[in-house]
Amino acid sequence: MKALKNKTLLAASIATLLSLPAAAAEPLRMVLEVNANDFDSVKSQLVAQGIQINRELSDLDSLAITLDKSQLGNVSALKGIQAFYPDMPRKLMSEGSTQFIPYGLPMVQGDQVSYQGGQKVCVIDSGYGLSHPDLPSAAVTGAEDGGAGVWYEDPFGHGTHVAGTIAAVNNDIGTVGLVSDHSLDMHIVRVFAGNGAWAYASDLAHAINECEQAGANIISMSLGGTFSSPLEERAIAKTARNNVLMIAAAGNSGQPSHSYPASYDSVVSVAAIDSSKGHASFSQRTSQVELSAPGVDVFSTVPQGRGARFNKFNVVQDGLNVLHYSMENSGIGSVTGELVDCGLGTESCGDVTGKICLMERGQIPFFQKVDQCEADGGVGVIVRNNMPGKLIPMINPTDMIAGAVTYQEGQLLMDNLGKETTISSANFPDHDLMSGTSMATPHVSGVAALVWSNFPECSANGIRMALRASAQDLGESGYDYAYGWGLVQAKDAVDYLKANGCQVPKGNLKGGQG
Repeated sequence: MKALKNKTLLAASIATLLSLPAAAAEPLRMVLEVNANDFDSVKSQLVAQGIQINRELSDLDSLAITLDKSQLGNVSALKGIQAFYPDMPRKLMSEGSTQFIPYGLPMVQGDQVSYQGGQKVCVIDSGYGLSHPDLPSAAVTGAEDGGAGVWYEDPFGHGTHVAGTIAAVNNDIGTVGLVSDHSLDMHIVRVFAGNGAWAYASDLAHAINECEQAGANIISMSLGGTFSSPLEERAIAKTARNNVLMIAAAGNSGQPSHSYPASYDSVVSVAAIDSSKGHASFSQRTSQVELSAPGVDVFSTVPQGRGARFNKFNVVQDGLNVLHYSMENSGIGSVTGELVDCGLGTESCGDVTGKICLMERGQIPFFQKVDQCEADGGVGVIVRNNMPGKLIPMINPTDMIAGAVTYQEGQLLMDNLGKETTISSANFPDHDLMSGTSMATPHVSGVAALVWSNFPECSANGIRMALRASAQDLGESGYDYAYGWGLVQAKDAVDYLKANGCQVPKGNLKGGQG
């Protein structure tokens, strides 16, 4: 009878393990419920078999243990065992339970290219949140004295956000970077102090040299200024001759004016676009702009606890991925349903049970729109703006998921009525949305690392040429001052190099020149 009971225990344990793939990986964490009189004896037998005891719960007559699959039979045969089952994993249910995929990742095809190793990206910025749970640490080094404080702290938060776009870890929390498996080597040089206000051209020249000395072959610079500097330009030209690819932000004045270091010939100047691939109004337009990348409402890491108090709102539908702030007092969670047009929400939309209401801003308060959708059976609300700009409306506390999108995004949703749509709202105290050509720059830096890792035989200029030649044309046909050669594309750059190799044309690679 005892043997039959033990076989039943073992069979039940194995069946449970097979139904839980994540828990079934060796080594196995298990719970033993033991007869009170046999507690010490079972402990001794486990120790004799070399099985790790993780936790003793004597008042519950139980032990938590770790063992290999090969030891299951021996443990189930021990005298005095009442039950034997997996020790079920538990995780935090705040930020740790949610991960949003930033719209920029698929937009630049970062999810279509695997990183093969061998690259080192140097980020010159305001520092790095080394202890951040969504950022890599093992392969990250930094300058001991970048001139503005220790590299592994980031009081301003800008550098941590930039780094997250490049390398945030795919760990089921927060966000995902372009190289998300801990394998990218990074070097951090902090040139901005706590308020992030000013660094100087000499600081940047020193930082670029520091990056090169650290072995970086890609330098990402989400910074700039109005006037050029001979010292800075010489430092950049020297580093470029040593096969280092440098990438910088085109600037945020919205004017047709140059920003440096982006406008030096040896640097790739990056303009910003939004989730609809429209040119960001703040992004500078010049003959030096070379590539474009997502730079409006980019979701990434910030120093722990520094995220905005508003929850984040995500809309995913058939290739569209939008991230904004949720309506204040919106519910938390995620719902999926058919998207239906409910006009202004001033009257019933009919039976929309299980569906998501798309409503236009105007005529009635936002909370009444949400209340109307809920009364009609809807499970979530998207309000589309009727003018340029973003919305963070306040509504009455509700369990409904509710958020707003821009005018352009609303038009795209109107073209996709009837399609399955997922909307989510979650709290991310360690992540936030930022906008700027600063946010566009790391997209290009991350794509460069992905592409170059697949073609290590290429030179920096060979990778630069491939990114330019394979960019998705936006705006005017061909090269233009707003988008440069277009939206950087990782998979298309890989395909270009497979077909054409690392050819570099003679002449200047900058802007519209070739």
